[in-house]
Amino acid sequence: MVAIVGGPAYAPDGFFGVLYRWDSGYFACIATYGYLGQPCDGGSGIERIAFFPLYPMLAHAVAWVVSLGAMGAASIAFALWLVSAVASAVATVGVYRVAQLELGASAARRATALFVCSPYAVFLVASYSESLYLAAAVWAWYACLRRQHWLTGVLGIVATATRASGMFLVVALVVLYLVRRRRDGEPVRIVQLAAVAASALGTLTYWTWLWLATGDPLAWFHAQSEAWNRRTRWPWETLLNQGIHVLREPELDWQLQAAFEVVAAAALVAAVVVLVRRRAWAPATLVGTTAASLMTSTSYLSLARNTLTLFPLFILLADLTRGRHRRWFWILLWTGSALLLLHTVQLALGNWAD
Repeated sequence: MVAIVGGPAYAPDGFFGVLYRWDSGYFACIATYGYLGQPCDGGSGIERIAFFPLYPMLAHAVAWVVSLGAMGAASIAFALWLVSAVASAVATVGVYRVAQLELGASAARRATALFVCSPYAVFLVASYSESLYLAAAVWAWYACLRRQHWLTGVLGIVATATRASGMFLVVALVVLYLVRRRRDGEPVRIVQLAAVAASALGTLTYWTWLWLATGDPLAWFHAQSEAWNRRTRWPWETLLNQGIHVLREPELDWQLQAAFEVVAAAALVAAVVVLVRRRAWAPATLVGTTAASLMTSTSYLSLARNTLTLFPLFILLADLTRGRHRRWFWILLWTGSALLLLHTVQLALGNWAD
């Protein structure tokens, strides 16, 4: 369909440009010029600061290798795709292993199927940072479950250097460590706790670099508010703003996506309630803190897409669809697949931004 209709003018030609949309341009700009270099597409440059550095850094390195140092738009587009594609495979295996460790092989297969067929799984292979973040976050979780605390910290650093939501992962990993120590009747060891908490160094290093480079210790927060209109609001204000988006977006596909954001918000609230009732404190922390952040921003923009990064949701759904509830697995799988197809086509055509 994209070959017939054509994608947006800013996307590179060819296969590696099919899912090169919206934020992909900012990642390509960072990979090419850095954060403080030449502005891209007429922007001021401050908007790039909101994107964390590891994904474009890896893309830059891959592009340099495959182009033998003569990097261009084509090699950058290929590199962005390749990093995402490889990371998505790593993340998918990680989801299976975590679910297998907690629930067994049968539930692990269901969790993995729901993950790869979830409504926004297109971002696993689009030129976005979700798959790289997930590859690190899921395996950091697995390492923490296996009591490999220093490995947890190293993988956590990769996650927090990739996406801002990694800071919620750090809190959840600390909770996971504390809960399991208490469950096993073992004392908390400061060195182990520090190793897990070291996951935050990815974010802290980036923010420190921004402070030194710009002279502004809050440069990232200012980029969010000034360039992206991301400001903290009361949750009812955010809900009202999102309702306005649903009713007043100029294009039908944008209205539809705004409605999906509201549905996703309701689903996250329900998931947190279920997790708390199950005393699944670490997953509840990850899902709850992420949802709270997104639901107290200016609007719900990107909230639905972020459900993909909340991998405990797929493990929860796999557990809830055991035995006599197995039919719900197939309902969720086919519904997710249908929405995935819709979102993939819409993203490839450049019809909506999330």
